Amino acid sequence: MSDPTGIFDLPNTSLIFWEIITFAILLFLLYRYVYPPIRDQIQRRQSEIEQAIDEAQKTRGEARELLAEYRRQIEEARGEARQILDEARKQGEAARERAKREAREEGERIIQRAREEIERERDAALRELRREVADMVIVATERIIRHELDREEHERLISEALESLEAEVAGETR
Repeated sequence: MSDPTGIFDLPNTSLIFWEIITFAILLFLLYRYVYPPIRDQIQRRQSEIEQAIDEAQKTRGEARELLAEYRRQIEEARGEARQILDEARKQGEAARERAKREAREEGERIIQRAREEIERERDAALRELRREVADMVIVATERIIRHELDREEHERLISEALESLEAEVAGETR
């Protein structure tokens, strides 16, 4: 029997058989010796990539934590700055109020001292006036006693004493 297509042709069949065997041996050798190192290299590379991704995620998480910590510290610093400014304002306000109060008190003390000085000067002026009036009365009395006066002379001396007293009082008050 002769096969026109040549598939079952024995001389050609042995060639196909050996090609299949050679291919199977090649596959076995590739699977046994070439594929494992390639597979190991791929697994190592995959492991390194996964490890790098894990480290990147860990670093990213740490960065987020640091960012949150820095933001918290900045907020604390801002809060402290606000407190310091508020405290400084309060101290400034207290110092200003204290200065106003002290100025008012000093002004009141000065006014009080001036009033006391005026009172002393007025009292001294009154004492001086009383002394002068007493001296004038003594002088007028001496004149009256030395002279025997009639009624007209007596009235004239009293009028003169009163006029000179009025003139002195009017001169001191001006």
